[in-house]
Amino acid sequence: MQVRWLGHASFLFTTPQGVRVLTDPYGPEVSPAAKEVEADVVTVSHEHFDHNYLAGVKGQPLVWRGLKEDGQDWNEVNETFKDLHVYSIPVYHDEVQGEKRGKNTIFVFEVGDLRLAHLGDLGHVLEVEHAQKIGPLDILMVPVGGYFTIDAREAWQVVGLLKPRLVFPMHYLTPGMRGFPIAKVDEFTSGRANVRHLGVSEVEVNKGNLPPETEVWVLSLNGGVTL
Repeated sequence: MQVRWLGHASFLFTTPQGVRVLTDPYGPEVSPAAKEVEADVVTVSHEHFDHNYLAGVKGQPLVWRGLKEDGQDWNEVNETFKDLHVYSIPVYHDEVQGEKRGKNTIFVFEVGDLRLAHLGDLGHVLEVEHAQKIGPLDILMVPVGGYFTIDAREAWQVVGLLKPRLVFPMHYLTPGMRGFPIAKVDEFTSGRANVRHLGVSEVEVNKGNLPPETEVWVLSLNGGVTL
């Protein structure tokens, strides 16, 4: 399976049957790194402008939203499209049950023998009950920048609870981002031995090349395969 990081909390991955799945699209008002891509399925973890920018998505994708149109309540998702199955888990955008920033959604993607989880703008450390709903995890996409989401320390707590084989950090400060007082990825990776800075934006992931124990793979916006 191809996994491409587009910046912020946005990933584009392609299933073995060719389904192009886009998470949390953002636009140029967030960062000049924003790209227009074509997708078959789009997931939106919550209704904030840096996660629901559908204007930049080409094609006629299925759009699966974690929150209802008014953004006030969760929208349960349990959908299958070709070799992709997606379900949602309700969580919050802050540590006080949404009083500051509202609700958020975790999306779990089952693609063949792989299970991925995208945490959106998770604002609190997860509990055992969340881990049970997510299940055994191969790939975790976790926010690490703090301020609007969990910070580096809390992200490591989540990693320790979920025990994925592979971690892709997201939602951290990258060059050109406009008005985001969040930390760089170094806050998350500094002093850790299980980190690989790949220098590419896209990688091939399958059961055969997953690390035996949890590793962090930091993708780059300035390299790798382009569409």
